[in-house]
Amino acid sequence: MPERSAPAGEISLARLAAYGQMVVPLAVVGLPLAIYIPPFYGGTLGLDLALIGTLLMLARFSDVVTDPLIGRLSDLTRTRWGRRRPWILAGLPVMVISAYMLFLPPEGAGALYLLGAIVALYFGFTLIVIPYGAWGAELVGGYEERNKVTGSREIFLVAGILLALLVPVLATEAVETSGTGQAVTREAMASLGWLTVILVPLCGFVLLAFVGEPPARLDVPGAAKTAGPAEMLRQIRPLLKNGPFRIVLLSSVCGALAGSVNASVAILFYDHVAGIGEEGLVLILVLFTAALAGTPLWVRLGARLGKHKAIALAGLINMGAFAIIPFIIYGLKPLDAEYVLPAMFAVTIVRGATMSASGVLGMSILADVADLDTLKTGEQRTGFLFSFLGMVRKIFEAAGVGIALPIVSWFGFNPGLEENSQAALFSLLAMYCLLPLLLWLASIAIIWRYPISPARQERLRRALRLKEARRALHSAAS
Repeated sequence: MPERSAPAGEISLARLAAYGQMVVPLAVVGLPLAIYIPPFYGGTLGLDLALIGTLLMLARFSDVVTDPLIGRLSDLTRTRWGRRRPWILAGLPVMVISAYMLFLPPEGAGALYLLGAIVALYFGFTLIVIPYGAWGAELVGGYEERNKVTGSREIFLVAGILLALLVPVLATEAVETSGTGQAVTREAMASLGWLTVILVPLCGFVLLAFVGEPPARLDVPGAAKTAGPAEMLRQIRPLLKNGPFRIVLLSSVCGALAGSVNASVAILFYDHVAGIGEEGLVLILVLFTAALAGTPLWVRLGARLGKHKAIALAGLINMGAFAIIPFIIYGLKPLDAEYVLPAMFAVTIVRGATMSASGVLGMSILADVADLDTLKTGEQRTGFLFSFLGMVRKIFEAAGVGIALPIVSWFGFNPGLEENSQAALFSLLAMYCLLPLLLWLASIAIIWRYPISPARQERLRRALRLKEARRALHSAAS
């Protein structure tokens, strides 16, 4: 399909849906990486938990090379089908094959098998997610319109997460394996594998066929068209001089580390500390249902309060709810264990209602930062911005897993035991709750300093249009 210009005003609901639905299979794959893989490969397949954490961390480091490379190459690509489509098309079969390997491992699958499957899956993610995110940032230019694009993506993301939560439960119940004592069974993981095999090509077709790409802005003949090491370093320097981008980067680092530490031990916390077993999966379902319901609210608040202030507000509310968890475990649980589930249910609803704010508004903020970068460098590098931020986030997400799982293992925690020591259980609480609270507080304090308001963003857009017009006149004259 040939490239089409982005609309100047409203973006249609059909186009929003066609773009946003691509994240459904990405969420179906991404959720297990965060919460299912450690208990499945550790508890069900019997791999050492600390080893799993190390492998997940090592696999993430492959993105240090591939993320910025794919981002830069997608910025430079020029085809009749657009810049982003060819890379997404290449990523679809990689995602399908690697997801099948990861979710349907053969008997006796060990550490090398897990490492290979995850590295391949991460590469498939990079081929799809980096061009896809840049594509969304370029669809529209308005401050509020970008919230709608990221809001659509977040709604479909949460829908995909809910699907990834429900399908394994239904698959497990269908074969009556609930009495195995395993939070994550082979049947549950197999259901996710087959769901991914079906959804990835289907959603990819809808995206590639029905969403047009805008042309590259400020595309100057003679500009650097390479992606070698020296050129990649040259591309990074303007980013690090970009004040708003530095704020987004540092805030994202803290948030990514907090989320990774928390998610990597979530199911283990529900099983061994909260003592609610399989009800923990219900809480995760409640969390993302509340997130789905809260998404439209944060789209509106981002426009009314400013994107960064809305993110900070959501973070403070989330922290207030999350800080109650230690009191539930050490206050309510000794009185009556029956109190734990309803108390965690209430906390989870509040947390869920706020959690979509960063996903919706954070990516919308990055699109605004890309405008500033384009104005300063004279080159549209949206793919590189998204890939560089994504690379750094992935490093700290990997570090979160590599920190949390070895720490709880060092304290003697063993997911295969029915009873663990109090020190081991406290280490789970610390990784699930206490350390993330400190990191989220730092993330909120940093993003509060973000300087691009709606008025400044509109000035950036006007300056970009003026620069494009001057460049067009210069090209016509020459």
